[in-house]
Amino acid sequence: MSILQKIRQFPAKSMRRNVPATQIPGEISKEIMELQDEIKFLTSYSSDTIYRLRYDTMSYDYISPSIVRLLGFTEEEVKRLNFRSLILETRIVTSGMKKVDSFAELEKRRKSGDVNKWQADYLVRTRDGRKIWISDISYPWFDEAGRIIGSVGTLRDITERIGVEEKVREELAKIAHTDVLTDLANRREFFTRLDGELKRINRTHSEVSVIIADIDHFKKVNDAFGHATGDQVLMEISGVIKSCLRDTDLAARLGGEEFGILLPETPMEGAFWVAERIRLAIAKHNFKAGDKQMPLGVTVSLGVASANAGEDLDCTELYKMADTRLYIAKNTGRNQVSIDEIDIMH
Repeated sequence: MSILQKIRQFPAKSMRRNVPATQIPGEISKEIMELQDEIKFLTSYSSDTIYRLRYDTMSYDYISPSIVRLLGFTEEEVKRLNFRSLILETRIVTSGMKKVDSFAELEKRRKSGDVNKWQADYLVRTRDGRKIWISDISYPWFDEAGRIIGSVGTLRDITERIGVEEKVREELAKIAHTDVLTDLANRREFFTRLDGELKRINRTHSEVSVIIADIDHFKKVNDAFGHATGDQVLMEISGVIKSCLRDTDLAARLGGEEFGILLPETPMEGAFWVAERIRLAIAKHNFKAGDKQMPLGVTVSLGVASANAGEDLDCTELYKMADTRLYIAKNTGRNQVSIDEIDIMH
């Protein structure tokens, strides 16, 4: 006969009254104690911490020994302290990782039985002051009359998983807003930011400028030296452009060999000199191609446009103004900066 079968033969009422082991028949008492020791041994080696929480006192009447590895507190310490005091942030998994500011309504629902499965992630502070993420999954604990008296669940350290998830989210966000080849902002991000700047200048009565740059005769580079060299030129030009800008400026690859530069708080005159600095830096840059590192003479043409508060320009209109001036620069000699109808020749 198994231990569990023998235990089941002992009157259930006595077990529910927590009869001391000394009042339980010797053989069963010994086997119950052995079973308790076995459970404690197994749970102490589990990576999960198993618990039983009473709702009347909101305290643990059981928590497995592995809690020491998880939080640094002993079983008895966790039973005495208010676990909520360790929680810095709560995200409800079943509600789309919604953050929780107050537990009052949630506890009311759990105690009433509205929640069949509780699953949440907590950012908690450990005994030694570290911050870790733990997952809490629990189910209702019923008494013999079918009333909910608490919950039974597990706690697991998911700090590493959360770190990986956050890194993936950051990478996905970067992909959504970044040109893969050049690591500059992409076209979508450029126009989103430009739209925001045009709205901002109407509130702050300031100015914003854009520069549209295009590589001169880029097709010839691809045809003569291959697309790998063309990609290298694009990456190097991106680096040169970024080196000419402030932290508050934005450089983007708009497509092919076309680049956009957004200059907040910058009037036309200031934008012209930024464009001229970019033009000169690229013209002086030592581009090379092929195994023999043949020098390439790469230049860019640029068009500049600005908007002031009250002009009521949208991002498409401002872009078209700069693009028209780029067209003038390209068709009147290249390797130059163009502003409105006047061409600055070099």
